[in-house]
Amino acid sequence: MFETDFIATFTPELLVLGAALLIFLLDVVGVRRLEAFGAVAVSGISLAFLAVVADLGFAPLAVLRTIPAGSVDLPLSASLTAVTSLGLVFQAIFLVSAFLVALASLSRPSGERGAAVFFGLVLMATLGMLLAAVANDLIFLLLSVEVTGIATYLLVGYTRKDARSLEAAMKFYIVGALSSTLSFFGASLLFGAYGGTGFLVLARQTAALGYPALALAGYALLIAGLGFKLTLVPFHAWAVDVYDGAPDDVSAFLAGGSKKIGIFAFFLVFVGPVLAAPALGRWCSLSRCSTLQLPATVELALGIIAILTMTVGNVLALMQPEMKRLLAYSSISQAGYMLIGVVVGTSAALTGTTLQVVAHVFMKAGAFLVVAAVVGLGVGPRVDDWKGLGRRRPYLMLAFALMLLSLAGVPLTVGFVSKFVLFSSAVQAEGWFVWLAVAGLLNSALSVFYYVRVLKSVYLDAPAPSAAADARLDRPIGVGRTAAIAIAVIAIVALGIDPQPILGGIQSATTHFLQIGA
Repeated sequence: MFETDFIATFTPELLVLGAALLIFLLDVVGVRRLEAFGAVAVSGISLAFLAVVADLGFAPLAVLRTIPAGSVDLPLSASLTAVTSLGLVFQAIFLVSAFLVALASLSRPSGERGAAVFFGLVLMATLGMLLAAVANDLIFLLLSVEVTGIATYLLVGYTRKDARSLEAAMKFYIVGALSSTLSFFGASLLFGAYGGTGFLVLARQTAALGYPALALAGYALLIAGLGFKLTLVPFHAWAVDVYDGAPDDVSAFLAGGSKKIGIFAFFLVFVGPVLAAPALGRWCSLSRCSTLQLPATVELALGIIAILTMTVGNVLALMQPEMKRLLAYSSISQAGYMLIGVVVGTSAALTGTTLQVVAHVFMKAGAFLVVAAVVGLGVGPRVDDWKGLGRRRPYLMLAFALMLLSLAGVPLTVGFVSKFVLFSSAVQAEGWFVWLAVAGLLNSALSVFYYVRVLKSVYLDAPAPSAAADARLDRPIGVGRTAAIAIAVIAIVALGIDPQPILGGIQSATTHFLQIGA
């Protein structure tokens, strides 16, 4: 019975792990074709995604669900894992990002060395993200984050012969080790304050004891440790060098996938136990009753970090002459928008942040995949090197333009819808939260300047004449990469016109997430 329940609960994780092990086995027995490894990776991710969608109850796949509906969104328990609707939504997000990267990577040279390592590590990083989405204990959550972290450190430097990639991997490893140290130290302080690290324990003890100084210190360290993962200011500086130095497809995976584990960790640590705790009863002692809202100091700190992150990211992006560094700073600013949902903490706010995460997967992963395609055509890394590409590669640049416009929040794109829902939730919460929405709107307007600068270079500036460059630009970018970019563009436009197919499910998931503990 236990084995059956285990397999049913962890079906997506087992499928991804099985695909990773199969890839490593094929490599051991002498298979060297990239297409074989890529096919296994794409198949494993696709099957895992179907399993997650089935468990979410979407017809007609609901008949294939492995987790009974009654086992999802249960009240907080003492177990290490718990399946929630919001966790399943994030599992689907993680799998979509991994799918896009794996699919695009099928267009790399067939005999490329290290292909098994690349696809295997993408799957192992995805496994860590899937485990984090079902975490019900702080230590389990941090260990899951480490599974993803270790795999991504290796991914950044997997080429081994590229000095810039190795430098980026070393920086990533050092920063990752520091962030892990801070996170686990913070968890140890919470254990000292509350006597446990399970989210049920944190919720009950918060209700009973409030926020002693030891707990506040623990939460402060967790903000720093998880802030590194989410690239929040002032813990952001590593991201630009790592995104710039990493192989292009890896940059797409880092920006579009692995950093999303950070926002879900913030949900679990700073929203879940705190907002679930009031349902467990109101604790009073010596005529003093404990309130169950985020302490004003922590709430204000997160709000300031959100504003700083979106502002610093956008201002520094304005100054970047290189495309990948511009997109990296843009990705940092997007993390600031996402943090608004954690600060506000309402169902509408969490819905807006989750939709922003969905949008970011397609916008940012898609943008980096376009960069990978253009670099493969022999175009240089600077924005000026993209001059005139709108005429030479019209469809590819149209896709890129839609991604940039969506990142800027232009109407009829999913980026506009996600920001509208997110900023509206801050306005609805009233009080000083309104200023978060104002900061988000101003920063969205600021971001338009550097996105338009890119589009000007692509469509209005004339390129320097070069017969060799012209010949390279006519080469195909590959079926896999074309399909991945097309999927991203279709999602951006379709969800921008009608987001309801996923918005309703996200709203339901966030509502259940806040009701856990009732």
